[in-house]
Amino acid sequence: MEEATNELTLLTTGIYGHALPKQHGAPIRLVTPWKYGYKSIKSIVKIEFTKRQPPTFWNKVAPAEYDFWSNVNPNVPHPRWSQATERLIGTMDRVPTQMYNGYGDYVAHLYG
Repeated sequence: MEEATNELTLLTTGIYGHALPKQHGAPIRLVTPWKYGYKSIKSIVKIEFTKRQPPTFWNKVAPAEYDFWSNVNPNVPHPRWSQATERLIGTMDRVPTQMYNGYGDYVAHLYG
């Protein structure tokens, strides 16, 4: 709930001025900009409140590669590559990966 109600979290129904297509999560998608896309909710079809965090698709398929900290904390290494740097789309330049994609001041308190 803390992630969902964070001031940076968006409920999205469109992209680039158009309705959100199915491949981008239609009818509605939750966007958390401090996480990479595969760490965010893709499409909301129902909401269920639970006491424990349920396993995700990637946690089940490749738990050693896609734990919570993957691509969120550059200091936690991925089993097959470093998360310390990332490539910028467009230029392909390598830059240091920022903790929480640079939104640490707004979200670090969520993860104590």
